[in-house]
Amino acid sequence: MSNEPIQKDRKAEDVPIADVIAHFIDERIPPKVGSEHKPLSRPDEVLKYMEDLLAWWGDKTADEVDKTNCRKFTEACRSPTAARNRLEYLRGALNLAHKDGILRNTVMVHLPSKPEPRSEFLERDEVAKLLWHAYKARRRYTHNAKKSANTGLAGQVVLTDARPWRHVARYILVALYTGTRKDRIVEASFVKEPGKPWIDLKRGEYHRAAQGEVVAANKRAPTIRIPRRLLSHMRRWYKLGARYPVELNGKKAVDTRAFATVVKAVFGDRKIVGHTLRHTTATWLMRQPELSIHDISGYLGMSLEVLERVYGKHRTHHQKGIDSAISKGQLGKDKFDVDDHDGWNYDTVAPTDTDRMKQNQVKRDNTQMSKRSMKTKKPAVLQAAE
Repeated sequence: MSNEPIQKDRKAEDVPIADVIAHFIDERIPPKVGSEHKPLSRPDEVLKYMEDLLAWWGDKTADEVDKTNCRKFTEACRSPTAARNRLEYLRGALNLAHKDGILRNTVMVHLPSKPEPRSEFLERDEVAKLLWHAYKARRRYTHNAKKSANTGLAGQVVLTDARPWRHVARYILVALYTGTRKDRIVEASFVKEPGKPWIDLKRGEYHRAAQGEVVAANKRAPTIRIPRRLLSHMRRWYKLGARYPVELNGKKAVDTRAFATVVKAVFGDRKIVGHTLRHTTATWLMRQPELSIHDISGYLGMSLEVLERVYGKHRTHHQKGIDSAISKGQLGKDKFDVDDHDGWNYDTVAPTDTDRMKQNQVKRDNTQMSKRSMKTKKPAVLQAAE
């Protein structure tokens, strides 16, 4: 970045988007010493977003960030979601430029609609198929036509003894039992290392955030207790020489293509990614009536609002009372008709119309009066004459 200070207090038409992006990168990646800003959770990804923004917006000024250009940028991206992710950071960069006095006025960024959250999940038998293939599948080898010309095996496909996707099976187990995001699985270590998540095999705790790490609010990574079934696997892996829970040839494995290969072999073109396993964990936990939603939220590192909005549809055990009322034929009956009814009913005590007419007729008052009251009770005419 240039060491020349960016000019301050300018109108939007005088501020190039390139200056806005440069200022954001300079201030946020990484934050300067004493900065009020928290470190970004995925700075490399943000830098890639900034490169994409610069490629399209770099020759424009801040006043050109309008609805028309935002729509054109969205059309140029591979999907509305990809465009929204990048435009959100453009908005952040413009707001920072205004806050730091580079832009005189705020600039509105028009975002495409937010997509519905993905919540596809796998059932237990589907996970079993995925695990079995990842653990048991063997590598295929096709005999080279030139090298095998004299053997008669040219072009034949044979299975070798290599099982190249067993590390994918380990990844599936960890992701499924803990609901942890992919990066915090493949970066974790059984041995305490600076800047890495740590799996404490002795205490059975998974410290998903590195010591001293500042974690973004929407990417929570709380420490959790490792389920005993998974802890037994992890201790066995460590005993066999593994340093990381997911590793290939002694090195941590960050191979998305391997997982995609296993998925394609089992489910064809069905859209399943690593994050689908987190959705699966959340769904399975929400189906357990004895588990508190607060405990599930803390275990997954997911806010209660997101958990209820996205996965609340799987939590239906509280409707058992409704099921019972309908199944027992009680629907449409008032509660007093079911429990402790004393027998009183409108139909048995209601008077007829004739009864009501008799009751409303004027009747002679036969109440006996005392002599004193009779003496004082004179007709009004006589009282007036006197």
